Amino acid sequence: MTISSSFAIMESIMSLENNLKSIGLEEKEAKVYLAALELGATNIHDLAQKSGIKRSTVYEMLKKLEPMGLITESIKGKRKLYVASDPEKLKHSIKEKEQLLNQILPELKILNNTGATKPKITYYEGQEGLRQIHNLSLETVKKEASWISPIRSIAESVGKDFLEGIIERRAKDKYWIRSILVTDQHFDSYKYYDPTTFEKTYRKIRFAPHGLNISNAIGIWDNKVAVLSSRKEGFGFIIESEEYTSTIKILYELLWNISKPYGDMNFDNKNKSDEEIKKEEDDLDYWAKQ
Repeated sequence: MTISSSFAIMESIMSLENNLKSIGLEEKEAKVYLAALELGATNIHDLAQKSGIKRSTVYEMLKKLEPMGLITESIKGKRKLYVASDPEKLKHSIKEKEQLLNQILPELKILNNTGATKPKITYYEGQEGLRQIHNLSLETVKKEASWISPIRSIAESVGKDFLEGIIERRAKDKYWIRSILVTDQHFDSYKYYDPTTFEKTYRKIRFAPHGLNISNAIGIWDNKVAVLSSRKEGFGFIIESEEYTSTIKILYELLWNISKPYGDMNFDNKNKSDEEIKKEEDDLDYWAKQ
């Protein structure tokens, strides 16, 4: 046998080993199986020599190959011999694995939620986290959003100046929002309660019925829903989910339809003194700085 022929045989064997690894055999299992195919009925000593693997490891590989049906064991006199099964057996082994996979595939799909897009939930904490949610709400695919706005709660948690700044940034970018203001959280020092500012700041405003004292702000844009707690709990999160967003939009429409425009409300500041209004502003400024 020439040197070139030897190299060709070695390359062929290495290629076969790689292919056997591709269909599920471990490297040493492939070496032992190929050695057994070449040797015919053989013993562990010869298998170890042919495969280049130590005897104790060859023994372990044979124990793995036997249940696969790729090696059979026989006794000849006092000698224990091992015989490689016909390579066609590999096809049967693969088919059996494929059948098993088909049986368990439905359960695997359920576990993996295959075919569905899992919602993404991002959590935020503290005043900076809540401010970050408001900033992210400006980065929409469509320049529009819907909000349930407990103004006092929002101003306490992110600061009145920051809140008014967000409105001004939206207006500068011609970003329309619909906002349901929580009537029970009305306070007069908030300048954007003035109905003459609504259209100028690209806002369509309604006021929730009395008694619905919602303390969490809720924002809806694109396929996202944001929930922002009051200053007391100081957390917020954004859920990114088409299905969940669609559900919240339906609930939002129900609340929008029972809420009233400014003209139907009775906001009368005459009963409040300048001192009371000033105290409202001082309270909000205090909590915004904490």
